[in-house]
Amino acid sequence: MDLLVEYQQQRYEIWLELGLQTSHDKTLKKINRGHDAASYQKIAQIAGKKGLNVCVHLIVGLPAETASENLQTISRVIDTGVDGIKLHPLHIVDGSIMAKAWRAGRLLSLELTEYVEIAGEMIRHTPKNIIYHRICANARRPTLLAPDWCANRWLGMNALYQYLCQYGGQGSAI
Repeated sequence: MDLLVEYQQQRYEIWLELGLQTSHDKTLKKINRGHDAASYQKIAQIAGKKGLNVCVHLIVGLPAETASENLQTISRVIDTGVDGIKLHPLHIVDGSIMAKAWRAGRLLSLELTEYVEIAGEMIRHTPKNIIYHRICANARRPTLLAPDWCANRWLGMNALYQYLCQYGGQGSAI
């Protein structure tokens, strides 16, 4: 981390990106992330104290997670301290363990409307000073198995734009 601080002191714009995905340890264990939420909090706080910009990666649509749990995650991330967020839906990709579960019918993929409602509310509950670096993402076929709409990131981005226009933009639910 000291090297990043050195670069920042040389006037480079530095962002430490951390792949938390969720703040729920039960989910982190289930998806084999190899860390817990406390590990994320510790490193994010150390980085913040050193003056580094922290960008957290979050996934909507993880197995068995609810909209309420996604809002808890955004709240916990904000409380820990974060400067940026990269948000995207769960992609089920060929060759993964989740792909096997999806093919066996044990894992459902996220519908576009579900993603938009959850992500939209996460954005609405985020203070305006936090930068959203990404609000949707795509994967290409044949690697992407589901959800189908993730083959075109603009579907998610445009739907989120419409949702935020209708219900209020970033920070409007605080």
